[in-house]
Amino acid sequence: MKILGTIIGIALMPTVAAQTQQLQTRECNASNIAFVAEAIAKMAEGKQKKTASDEIGLASEAMAEGKDDECRDHLLKATLQTK
Repeated sequence: MKILGTIIGIALMPTVAAQTQQLQTRECNASNIAFVAEAIAKMAEGKQKKTASDEIGLASEAMAEGKDDECRDHLLKATLQTK
């Protein structure tokens, strides 16, 4: 059983790596923030939704202030909470 778990984990690694790379390169703009905000709205109430909501709010503020790196960081954190 342990071998099967390892095989499944190895098979999923490229997918996870691709998703992580996509998230890391997510541009900080209103469209991406709206996309993530929509995903957050569909989440069940709980700690993850609260964290994601807080992070997307911080991303919006950072974008408005022209702080792209900070915005991307918060956008990534919000996105990860929706997974």
